[in-house]
Amino acid sequence: MELSIVAMGAAGLGGRLVAEEPGTAVAADATIIGPFKNGRPDMQLSPFTGMNRKSWLACGRHILEGAFSHVKGLEDPMFLPKMPGPGYPENNETAPRQLRSAAIFEAIARTFNVAAPLLKADPDLTICGIRLLDYYKHHLMRLITDDQCDYFIGRATDYTAQVQQTCELGNLSMWCLIAPEAFWDQLDQGQKDKLAAAIGPWALGHTLPHNWRWFNVMMLTFLDLTGYPGDKEAMRNHLEHLIVLHAGDGWYRDTGYDYYTAHVFHLYGAIWSSRYGSKHLPGHAAALDRQFGAFLHHYPQIFSREGHVIMMGRSALYRLGASAGMAAAQFSKESDPFLTPGHARRIASAALLQFVTHPEFFQMGIPALGFYGPFPAAIQGYSCSASPYWMFLGFSCLTLPEDHPFWSSREEMGFWENIAPDSARTEFWPGPGFLVTNHGPSGTTDVRPGKINNRDPNYSRLVYNSAFPWSADGPTAISNAITLLDEGGKAILPMHVSLAGYRQGVLYRQAVFPGHLPPSVDMATIPIPGGEIRVDRFRRLRPAKLTVGHFAIPHSGGKSPIIRRFDAENHPCIVAAIPGRQLALTIYQDWDRLETVVHQNTHPEAKECTILHATRTDPPQPACPLVLCISILLHRADDKTWAPRELQPIASVMPLVSGGSPALCGIRIRLRDGTEVPVAFGDIDGCNSTW
Repeated sequence: MELSIVAMGAAGLGGRLVAEEPGTAVAADATIIGPFKNGRPDMQLSPFTGMNRKSWLACGRHILEGAFSHVKGLEDPMFLPKMPGPGYPENNETAPRQLRSAAIFEAIARTFNVAAPLLKADPDLTICGIRLLDYYKHHLMRLITDDQCDYFIGRATDYTAQVQQTCELGNLSMWCLIAPEAFWDQLDQGQKDKLAAAIGPWALGHTLPHNWRWFNVMMLTFLDLTGYPGDKEAMRNHLEHLIVLHAGDGWYRDTGYDYYTAHVFHLYGAIWSSRYGSKHLPGHAAALDRQFGAFLHHYPQIFSREGHVIMMGRSALYRLGASAGMAAAQFSKESDPFLTPGHARRIASAALLQFVTHPEFFQMGIPALGFYGPFPAAIQGYSCSASPYWMFLGFSCLTLPEDHPFWSSREEMGFWENIAPDSARTEFWPGPGFLVTNHGPSGTTDVRPGKINNRDPNYSRLVYNSAFPWSADGPTAISNAITLLDEGGKAILPMHVSLAGYRQGVLYRQAVFPGHLPPSVDMATIPIPGGEIRVDRFRRLRPAKLTVGHFAIPHSGGKSPIIRRFDAENHPCIVAAIPGRQLALTIYQDWDRLETVVHQNTHPEAKECTILHATRTDPPQPACPLVLCISILLHRADDKTWAPRELQPIASVMPLVSGGSPALCGIRIRLRDGTEVPVAFGDIDGCNSTW
């Protein structure tokens, strides 16, 4: 198998920017940084990405050049231009001091995710004429310890609730453990004493009962290792609460199941265990190591064949947070043959290139607030223009020695080498409730969540795919989701989706809609190469209108997809195609028709997108029957044409019990390749994860 990931675009394009709206002004001499280009790809060591250690260092410099294009000199704090959309502050020009200080602290502390490992490698590094060692020392000390500074972050006693400072101070403490040369070692004893005295009170509060506990742990660990007083009992208590958030299979329940498992729980956990825990709290370190070991056993499967990241989970702005676990694997004493150092570097490098080479990624020289380019629907209110720099925690791999296997091993494809072009690999992870499928035909990866407890698009979609990112909710149809239409024709998502098990190749889930004694849908999903077969049992008293949406397909370059409607093996089918990507939706049973809808400003890649969806409308009747709606949803990541038998792969559908009602006793689906799959909902109300 030969795979090439090519960097595109031109780096370092110069120019002048003009503010488009108040509060988003950019310095007139700011440099517009274009996509990163790897000028010297190493195809011997890295035959799939061309990225070696020097390439990573070059990429880091490129990223910092964009950030420092907004800094006038050593004394100028980094206050990045306000990006359109949600987030703080609302307006840079009128920002209250507290929000201005927080945004400056985020900018300096989070760009340090790139600067710290680069400074460890080159202490004299200069960017845009500014010596970084001097810049970070000067501004971090002013931010944290100088109460006369007009962007001082304040004292812990100035606040009564959690604030952003806790996060940034915890992360700074982590860097002081693995790259002390970049900041801590540059301080004299008086400065160290002053910094430790400032951090101490922050370490004891202003946090939240989820991943934020790690920031307190890191501050307390840093204080203890450097000989300053800290509350070890508080550290122990935080650690124990973090450990019990483990749900199984290496995943943590951090309000939901998302990439915080990789870029906070496991990265911080691996660093803490290796630098402190194994010696001072070996029992806690052993528990974290075991949990990380379970994660490593399947972690690479959440990426596409190219190593691309799936857009899912909150803080989508942190894109590369998904791949930070590749660095964590090098800090941990845990290892797994499923993830070799060469495999880990390939994925980490490919994920990095997925974004930094994208033509829309750098906006005004800084990472866009979005997934590829700007996408306001992905922005949380706690974000600012500097927030995306959190994604670069994976640059911690640059603190590893040059001869570490992560840098010296040849890139490997890993398990993808064993997936044939006409097959798929599927695994069920009961801890987070994920069904993960790696598709041989397309090289894409699906994650199907089974524990959905909200309507946030980061969590509420029935399937997430590496080539088809989620789109925001539209008025009449929602991608990757099952919905009811209200009397006004508005699409309504379920209140929650519960996991009901994975049996004989079928994922069972149950969607419950709002209302008193509401309608529900029992859902059975059968992964097949290049897509899935859905069997949806619709339960309701009164007539209703049900829809199931496919992925959204973007209007690339402003051009609508080519839509084709036809019968595939005597069943209605619709195909939508853009260059390099296609979707197909075929209805087999009890859906009425296929429809398309165009949405604006809901997709992360284009202004407009098209959603394919199937609909069913009940006729008037006093009591609606149980129905089994069967559909086939396929995708491609090429321009090849599907054969009719691919679009409609079902040979027959028969009741599991002769003469029985299929909606009650279940069905047996026979595929054209001879595979038989039983679908039996059974006592689903008693085996789902809610009831």
